[in-house]
Amino acid sequence: MTEQRELQPQRRSWPRRMLNRMEVNRAVFYALLSRGWQFVSGPVTMLLIIAFFSSELQGYYYTFGALIALQTFVEMGMQVVTLYLASHEWSKLKIDEQGALSGDADALSRIRSLASLVLKWYSVAGLLFVGGIGMAGYYFFSSQPAGSVDWQLPWLCVAGLTALSLIVTPCLTLLDGCDQVAVTNRYRAFQSITGTLVAWLVISSGGGIWTCVAICAVRLFWELWLIVIRYRRFFTSLLPPRSGALVSWSEEVWPLQWKLAVQAMATYFTSAFVIPLMFEYQGPEVAGRLGLTWSALMTLQLAAYSWLLARAPLFGSLVSQNNIPELNRVFRRLSQVSTMVLLAGGTLFCLIVWGLQLVQGMELPAGWDRLEPVWYLIQKLQQRILPLYPTVLLTLAIVPIHISQCVMAYIRPFKQEPFLFLNTLTQLITGLLVWYLGKTYGPVGAGWGFLVAGYLLTIPGFLLILRRFVSQRT
Repeated sequence: MTEQRELQPQRRSWPRRMLNRMEVNRAVFYALLSRGWQFVSGPVTMLLIIAFFSSELQGYYYTFGALIALQTFVEMGMQVVTLYLASHEWSKLKIDEQGALSGDADALSRIRSLASLVLKWYSVAGLLFVGGIGMAGYYFFSSQPAGSVDWQLPWLCVAGLTALSLIVTPCLTLLDGCDQVAVTNRYRAFQSITGTLVAWLVISSGGGIWTCVAICAVRLFWELWLIVIRYRRFFTSLLPPRSGALVSWSEEVWPLQWKLAVQAMATYFTSAFVIPLMFEYQGPEVAGRLGLTWSALMTLQLAAYSWLLARAPLFGSLVSQNNIPELNRVFRRLSQVSTMVLLAGGTLFCLIVWGLQLVQGMELPAGWDRLEPVWYLIQKLQQRILPLYPTVLLTLAIVPIHISQCVMAYIRPFKQEPFLFLNTLTQLITGLLVWYLGKTYGPVGAGWGFLVAGYLLTIPGFLLILRRFVSQRT
């Protein structure tokens, strides 16, 4: 009887069964933990920013983040190429008991040559970021009317730390491509939690704009810890001289990379461009309100996209094995779950903003005097976040972004990039509409710019590409 009891499979608990039905594995769990923490801790961060930052300082804080996103102009899509090339080689490799990479000799030689190539690329990218974007950001802030924020030294520190993070980026991407997403996402969750706690400490201590520097420093610390400590033997095994097959930059990397680079640069216009635009035409106060709202919405979208991003190595392996039916099944399920999460989260966010708008100007009920400080912060939060109307527009605007990313997550593992013309065109049209309408009508105009391009061009165009691609392979 004892043996029979031991041989019977243990029934999974209901939380585990629910997570399995939602396609949540360890990698997705840690990605959601990181994004979930950002979303849960976001209101606390917002309240601290409202309590300790002026409206002007809030605008500088979010504009710093928007200018850092310009790193995509020096990265030029190499991260995506590295991920999928590494995932193709990983199907013939493994990490041994000592933590070193081992397996097929040709696959090992190719991934070593890939590592050497991308490390050189990102080293140059880091220098270009400091010399180009760092100085361009300095000029941008210098051109604004003099204010009370001492931004010069903090901006230079942020630019330098971001450049160092850029240099180590390919190491993390190689780990993701080698199906270590569960571990890297766990460290990203540590990074998110500790970064937020440090940010809270700096904000409440009166550190002001130096909060951006502290966040960048925490990010770099965890990246170096993961590379130098956790996966030391993995990266050491990539150092021996290459003696077999090599990855050809001209034949395998560049044909895909230049297309990704053009799109990545254009994508800036649907991600961070709107914040410095508001800073320039509407002032730092409006930029701060928009930045706070847009930051929360992009965190939600990235959380929903985590379902597909965490499966990128699996998609690459399934393509290399020509197991298309399984790829289709997994993609269909993940895209459905992630889209439902996005819609539910967006609805909840709009309801919260609506609730804040309802309590505007209301007085605290009698007998609730102890809650007066909290009530005061809630009232200020309503003044520092966008009203309901532009918030709804921006919430609807993240749906086309999500759908396009889902389609790209399915097709790019095939080492094909049929999005160049459509993606570049839609991003540039979006940027023009956001610029033209946003500079005149503020966040409402920017929201309509996103909506017009997203629902008339992005969604129909990407779904048409997906349909044609699938029909050609069946």
